[in-house]
Formats: sequence, C-alpha cells, structure tokens
Amino acid sequence: MSIAPVGIGGVRPNLSGTGNARGEIDSRFGETLDGLLAKQANQDQWGAEKSGEIRWSRHATARLRSRGIELDEQALGDISEAVDLLEAKGAKESLVLYEDHAFIVGVQRRTVITAMTRDEAVGSIFTNIDSTIVVR
Repeated sequence: MSIAPVGIGGVRPNLSGTGNARGEIDSRFGETLDGLLAKQANQDQWGAEKSGEIRWSRHATARLRSRGIELDEQALGDISEAVDLLEAKGAKESLVLYEDHAFIVGVQRRTVITAMTRDEAVGSIFTNIDSTIVVR
C-alpha cells in the first residue's frame, strides 16, 4: 500500500521537511499574542502615568493578599501623593513607609513593586533604591 499526497487546486502539501505549517502557525500565533499583550501593557502603563494613578504589580498584589494588608482610599491617595513628591525630586526606585507598611515603588512608572509590613521590613536591606519617604 502506498500513500500519495493529494493537493487542492494544484497546491500540494509541503512534505520536504523544511517547514511545519502547524509549527509555523503556532509560532506566529505566539509572537502575535506576545505583541498584543505588550501593546496592552504599554497602553495600561501610559494610562496610569497620564492619570497619575498608582499601579500595583502582580507581585505586590500577591504580597498584599498573603500578608493581609488592606489599604483604603485615603491610604492610596497618600501613597500617590508621596510618589508625586518623589517624582518631583527625580527619584527612580523608592522605599515608601506608610503607617505599618513598607512599599518599594518604581516612581517613573508609578508602580508598586512589592509590599510588606513594617515588622517584615525591620532588619531588611533594600538595594537599588535611591530614596525613601516616610508618609505616616
């Protein structure tokens, strides 16, 4: 028994082994998806920077949940104002101390990178930050 490839309208499948149509489609899909996700992240970032809102990284959000840190609108507003002050001074990566919490903030992107209780921060060494602000 022999199997012969059959094409449609003169188009024959590529059996030379030089390309895998499925693999090429999968690869292009992944590249397209990555591009769309990056574009959306840039739009979200631009929107946050333009509106002055503070963004929370996935890591920071997970830390808030796991450490039981809850912030009300007043706290969010105070932290946002602190980031405004840091930005005015040219800060890039900052430690923000607010009540019983400590946050590492990427000032230029207005993004909280991580969050912890002040007790967890005691004795910790923070590297790659250029400023600190004590809010409350």
